[in-house]
Amino acid sequence: MNEINALLMHDTDNVVTCVREIAAGKSVNYRKDGEILTLTAADDIPYCHKVALVDIPKGGHVTKYGELIGEATESIPRGGWVSDKNIVSVPRDYESELVSADWQPAPETEHAVPAPRFFMGYRRAEGRPGIRNHVLILPSCACGSETARIVASQVRGAVSIIFNTGCSDVAANTAMSQKVLTGFACNPNVYGVVIIGLGCETVGHKKLREKIQGMTSKPVVSFGIQDEGGTLKTIEKAVRAAREMAAEAGMQQKEEFPISELYLGIECGGSDATSGIGSNPAVGELSDELVDLGATTVMSESIEWIGGEHVVARRAKTAKLHNDVIEVCRAYEKHLLDAGQDCRAGQPTPGNKAGGLSTLDEKSLGCIRKGGTRPVSEVLEQAVPPSKHGAVVMDTAGYDISSVTSMVASGCQAVIFTTGRGTPTGNAIAPVLKVTANERTYTHLEDNMDVDLSAIIRGEKTYREMGAELLQVINNICNGKLTKAEAYGFSDIAVDHVCRFV
Repeated sequence: MNEINALLMHDTDNVVTCVREIAAGKSVNYRKDGEILTLTAADDIPYCHKVALVDIPKGGHVTKYGELIGEATESIPRGGWVSDKNIVSVPRDYESELVSADWQPAPETEHAVPAPRFFMGYRRAEGRPGIRNHVLILPSCACGSETARIVASQVRGAVSIIFNTGCSDVAANTAMSQKVLTGFACNPNVYGVVIIGLGCETVGHKKLREKIQGMTSKPVVSFGIQDEGGTLKTIEKAVRAAREMAAEAGMQQKEEFPISELYLGIECGGSDATSGIGSNPAVGELSDELVDLGATTVMSESIEWIGGEHVVARRAKTAKLHNDVIEVCRAYEKHLLDAGQDCRAGQPTPGNKAGGLSTLDEKSLGCIRKGGTRPVSEVLEQAVPPSKHGAVVMDTAGYDISSVTSMVASGCQAVIFTTGRGTPTGNAIAPVLKVTANERTYTHLEDNMDVDLSAIIRGEKTYREMGAELLQVINNICNGKLTKAEAYGFSDIAVDHVCRFV
């Protein structure tokens, strides 16, 4: 019996993705309608790259996931290698994708609701419970970051971030920085906050403290290096304050909460073709199960909706939300064009292309699968907390660290991060769980990867089965199990200072 070495993502596709390296002249075997079909590779096909199932003429459409992923720039023979060298993205007509006010979403298909789940967390006076109980040492500007790092290193239970701005900035960027800093302080995983400022930053430590105190009843104190007489004096006072908070935090007992209290960020980075055919669909299944249980999930990186924005928009609950998704993508693409950048030329990245992703459309259609299929209840600006439960989307940059930053600032207690090529990134405030369906990546970067989903690629398990397993993994993280990035103490943040919202 021929071994399956390629995957067909939709019955209407005219390409398959090879899950083995296939030499020219060897068989490409894939399953369709329960039958194994075979063709001969006309070229050497690298791992996770595509092969044409039919002759595709120059100018012909290339389809994957049942959607257009590009147009052939030359004739591609049956069995030929399909890559960024012979297909290009097709520009979108955003105007035609907008809908009228009387538009209605397609009826939801019936689905079984998973059994109820619970986790042990820390009750907060406002909002969701924390799954961690950090004392956050928060710099109000770049000049306070190193002092904040030293303070956190002296106090068990304290975490800090390195903030690279906060001074000499335009008003819009200052507003975004403040949104992120206050969002970090209000995150449910934070028990209390010690702010470290310099004294001459755009928004001083006292003013930032007052803003946070106006948003939460958590304990918040602040110190300014210039006010206190230098670094050592500031460290001494801040360490004493942080130790007192940590002692108080240690007295708080965990309580049981339903999984509906979870707000999960969903991210991808360093993608390859296994992301779209393995890890992202599994995480999408996880998202659907969490939403069915009453939880909230958020998918960001709006540049990675472009090419698949019509699929995201179809999930919207209302015509306004549908059009908001389209407008976000149109505004993002226009912003880049105004800056002299063509997102269809700059995306996918060189690493994405090496991993088998040929066009922005292909990358996006694989990326958006991580957001699941449930109705979209809200379209958020970056770092803004959701006001509704269910599946939500957030307009952020395509840089994974900045989009994680925005989701954590909006209140996510945890983030699940899919990757094909691997990444070590983590966040000080919320655990970041790294999952991959690329067996080579998991083996090669086992120090950084938390979950191996490659059984999907090998055909041993379905993405739905692996999604159900991820639900238990996330439950364990909520109950205190550390992710690898968390155990290392990784603390990556980046603030996107480009405003382009509808």
